[in-house]
Amino acid sequence: MKHNNKNFKLKFPYLYMLLGYLAIILIGCLVLMLPISTTNGIAFVDSLFVTTSAVCITGLSSVVLIDTFTRFGQFVIMLLVQIGGLGFVTVMTSAFTLFGIKLGLSDKFLIEENMGSQRLKVRSFLGRVLLITAIIECIGFILNMIALRNDYSGADLVFFSLFQSVSAFNNAGFDLFGANSLIDYSENWLLLLSTATMTVLGGLGTIVINEVITVRRLRRLTAHSKIVLTITPILLFGGGLGFFFSEWGNITFGEAMFMSAMARTCGFSVADFTTWKSSSMMLCDLLMFIGGAPASTAGGIKCTTFFVVVVALFSFMRGKPTTAFKRSISPRIVSRSMLITVTTLIFVFLTVFIICYFEPGVCTDYIVLETVSAFANVGFSANLTTTLTVGSKLMLCLAMFYGRIGCMTVLMLLRRNWNHKEEDVIRYAEADVLVG
Repeated sequence: MKHNNKNFKLKFPYLYMLLGYLAIILIGCLVLMLPISTTNGIAFVDSLFVTTSAVCITGLSSVVLIDTFTRFGQFVIMLLVQIGGLGFVTVMTSAFTLFGIKLGLSDKFLIEENMGSQRLKVRSFLGRVLLITAIIECIGFILNMIALRNDYSGADLVFFSLFQSVSAFNNAGFDLFGANSLIDYSENWLLLLSTATMTVLGGLGTIVINEVITVRRLRRLTAHSKIVLTITPILLFGGGLGFFFSEWGNITFGEAMFMSAMARTCGFSVADFTTWKSSSMMLCDLLMFIGGAPASTAGGIKCTTFFVVVVALFSFMRGKPTTAFKRSISPRIVSRSMLITVTTLIFVFLTVFIICYFEPGVCTDYIVLETVSAFANVGFSANLTTTLTVGSKLMLCLAMFYGRIGCMTVLMLLRRNWNHKEEDVIRYAEADVLVG
């Protein structure tokens, strides 16, 4: 019994985060099922799906929000999106600070792991996170008010603008414009520009934004920020050009760039995926799978993971150590990036396989798009979500949850000595294994 208690304490930080997200999802699910939250009631599985999507800042929905939920229900969804975007760890720490509760060693360890650094001054940095989030969302709110002033007025204009701002910066992809997302607003360039800009900023992460603000010389930025700021425009413009040429004549360059920005894990759409070619959907799957930056509101395997894998591949072909921006990348980081990529590919494949079993008559391209969109917390859909069976909806809920808490959190929960370095374990003689 003592041994089990010891293991529980060792796993406590990661288990704490997992249970925290589950608790928020369950509470949100029950609140959205209250009569005050919906116009005509909602099934448990649909409430669970929407809540999971909101907390995991995905944007997939099995119901039309504007038709299903009352203003109170919509406010609850916006609140869940904000909590999901900030992250359970940030919300927890802010609450502890507000009520004067001291952070334990396990709490500090979890915060440092979640923020991706052991050198951060936790409380001061979290204060900046909240301030940056508030400023950006306020600017987006004002721009949305201007963009939507001809379509809405009064309380509707205020709430719709705020909801869109919170959803965009947190890369959620939820909107209150109906079943067509932003297709009906494809010519409202101020709304699209505001949404795309906030999505990209949210995908950069507050660590990078904070560094750009505080460090005046680019060469003094950390390797992490340099990688994020390098790979983000490459994926953004590369994806935009790919969509434009793949859908030649079916999409404008501006729409292609917008869809590329949204594929970085937001999910607002100005295009109908049912009219897209398979090549365009495959490119969209790739962009979603890569995602945005760590410690951001984005999902996917993260752009830094993709960068490390690609750099390690080219370094191997050249027979040289893995380096970037005149800094060496440790074998531990390389192996961790490979592990995340391979594990995620296996998870996505198994999820696609199971959903294909539940939905035998559905196009595989649509199922792959839906699955990758769920895992990467994007929200893109080829009008498939509302037609899925209960089994498929539950699988997508699992994919959204897995994508939000992260592959490494799951692996660390399964690892017995998560708080020990790889060098601390017993070493054995090397085995000769033929591979490739």
